[in-house]
Amino acid sequence: MGLLDTKSFFVLGLGKSGMAVARLLAGKGYEIVASDDDADVVRSARDARDLTELGDRIEPVTMDLAPAALDKCGCLVVSPGVPLEHPLVRRARQTGITVTGELEIAFRFCSSPIIGVTGTNGKSTVVSLLGEVFTAAGRRVVVAGNIGTPLSAVVETGGSCDVVVLEVSSFQLDTISKFKARVAVLLNVTVDHLDRYEESFEKYASSKARILDNADDETVFVFNDEDAVCRRIAKGYQGAKIPFSSSRELDVGVYAREGTIVRSWKGTTEPVLAIEDFSPIGIHNLENAMASVAAATPFEVDVASIKLALENYRPLSHRMEPVKIVDGVTYINDSKATNVDATVKSLRSIDGVVVLILGGLDKSGDFGLLREHLDHVKRVILIGDAKEKIRKALTGSCRILDAGDLEEAVREAARIAKAGDTVLLAPACASFDMFENYAQRGEVFRAAVNAL
Repeated sequence: MGLLDTKSFFVLGLGKSGMAVARLLAGKGYEIVASDDDADVVRSARDARDLTELGDRIEPVTMDLAPAALDKCGCLVVSPGVPLEHPLVRRARQTGITVTGELEIAFRFCSSPIIGVTGTNGKSTVVSLLGEVFTAAGRRVVVAGNIGTPLSAVVETGGSCDVVVLEVSSFQLDTISKFKARVAVLLNVTVDHLDRYEESFEKYASSKARILDNADDETVFVFNDEDAVCRRIAKGYQGAKIPFSSSRELDVGVYAREGTIVRSWKGTTEPVLAIEDFSPIGIHNLENAMASVAAATPFEVDVASIKLALENYRPLSHRMEPVKIVDGVTYINDSKATNVDATVKSLRSIDGVVVLILGGLDKSGDFGLLREHLDHVKRVILIGDAKEKIRKALTGSCRILDAGDLEEAVREAARIAKAGDTVLLAPACASFDMFENYAQRGEVFRAAVNAL
């Protein structure tokens, strides 16, 4: 029986994607049972106008009633934030109920070509860049996925566009079966989310590689030629490939030459943009720009449109975002740096002396990898649950201070920093020990800086 041949679905997790896929399926005439580990969320869903307007086709149930309700359904749809070791997921697999995800369901109803962007860092920046590129080219584009708008919410409204640009997480890829992208983009694969992948980097990397699971003759693979895992995955892929590199010229692909981003494709080599005209700072943002050039290439977007979009692009909030200069000290909000590799790239992007704010909820990161990048760091200020683990990893490589919260960390940084220095929030950790998400953490940092 095909995925959509069942009459009833159980949706587990009632965040944005869960609510969206419940609405989509109910609107297609399916019977939906929905639940969440948080009973308050279930109660809210019962009263939510966007669900209740669909009548009795969606039934929110609390977790105590969920097992019996699941047994009557033909498919379990798991939201990305729900671990695949969840008791209901195990129950479904043991009883032969199909387990899938919101992305897979939405893909079955999507009639537009997809650019799927995955990787450890840079996904949101690249998909937003691509949105600007296609808009500049006069194409109808929708930016969706893990960046904020679930694909289910896009396809629910019907109609088609020239291209859908999707931010795709490893958690979403874990539950695909037929999902495929016209252009599959792999930005980088570095240590992250090992708390979810049983401390196995190879399992995490394998999840990222699933972006190619259903590739066909039309699929173009865009990958970072600077990243060892990306190169390894690309080596095993026999279809069309467009690599990008920030350090060396390529026969085919996107690269830097004499201060300019250059594209070589189908026998034509042409300059795209002077690197100095792209405002986001750092080598990682240069790679993000190159990835967007490469991903737009199979859609035959002209260089003039790409150049215009890159010149006018401004960084997303909480991603190497300059907040303010106070007494000659520059404060930068990189709250989105939620893993060690992202923090390393942030540090490499800053010339001059840095006061670094680190810490939060550990995702089984190897903080010792930061040691060789601290030569220009005057002081590390620690916050959050991972404080002691970071201290143990960095002791002897830099001077370390504790702060009770982020506001105190900002005040301490202001006391230490001198004119010309940079105070950098790049936590190398998740935010959930102290904040709702990385965005709230960034807002608190911004408010603390503005209060100096």
